[in-house]
Amino acid sequence: MGARRPVVVTVLAVAALFVSATPAYARTDNRSKPVVYVHGWSSSSATDCNMWNNMDNQLRAWGLTGTKVTVKYYSADTNCTDSLLSYGSHTAHYGSSHTSHNNGTDIRHLSYHLAQMINAKFGANPVDIVAHSMGGLITRYMVGEVARRNADFPATLNVEDIVTMGTPHNGTGWANWCGGTQCVQMRPGSSFINYVNANAQNPKAGDTDWTLMGSDSDGIVSASSATSMSANHKVIYLSTNSIGHSDFYNLTTDARTADVDYNDYGGTWYRWYDAPWPVRWSDFALYVGTW
Repeated sequence: MGARRPVVVTVLAVAALFVSATPAYARTDNRSKPVVYVHGWSSSSATDCNMWNNMDNQLRAWGLTGTKVTVKYYSADTNCTDSLLSYGSHTAHYGSSHTSHNNGTDIRHLSYHLAQMINAKFGANPVDIVAHSMGGLITRYMVGEVARRNADFPATLNVEDIVTMGTPHNGTGWANWCGGTQCVQMRPGSSFINYVNANAQNPKAGDTDWTLMGSDSDGIVSASSATSMSANHKVIYLSTNSIGHSDFYNLTTDARTADVDYNDYGGTWYRWYDAPWPVRWSDFALYVGTW
């Protein structure tokens, strides 16, 4: 694991003040933690969780030994290890029925069930999360509400690391062209986006360590939106890499040939021309707090 080599200074990030994360746990810095994979929005309300196989298999080739958890949050999802319908109260939360989930189900409702699942399966033990697209918003709302002591959520969750890939942290104009509750919530300036932007975290030492990934070639979520949340680590893959919205989790090469802009702890953005590709970058982000 070599040191990063900045080449060109690009821009300065502006730090924002947010609520702190859940009570701090000591970092483990190992590859034995469970990894929870949370997929993104689906127009058919059905996702095959085998989408994560390439990434998880490669992480295991690099030493990951923790439990693989793939989240079924749409009722019609397939090949997932855990269904959110199995966790939490059967009383409706945030206007959604517990008996069935689809792309009309409120993101906040899915966050509630995700929190209940992680709490039930792992308790105070540390877990990591990898989330794609809307899955990052489900995760972000969950962690934020635990931090805010929302009574619907567990008192604490020991989520050590989170990697989001192509998540519309500041919304996506693409959602103006689709319908349903989740699309409405993902539109720029929606009440949901405004809420998470006002209540997201600026993690401190010992709290959840966030890594945000975006791509200049993502035609669904802009790189600026994918990295707009205040987070410890951000990386934007430049257009020379041609990484589309659904490419992040399939780019498993260990070649150091990617072109990126990256930022740590709200400081200066640097350009790096021989950087790791997304799955290897994720490996480092899940393994250690800094590298």
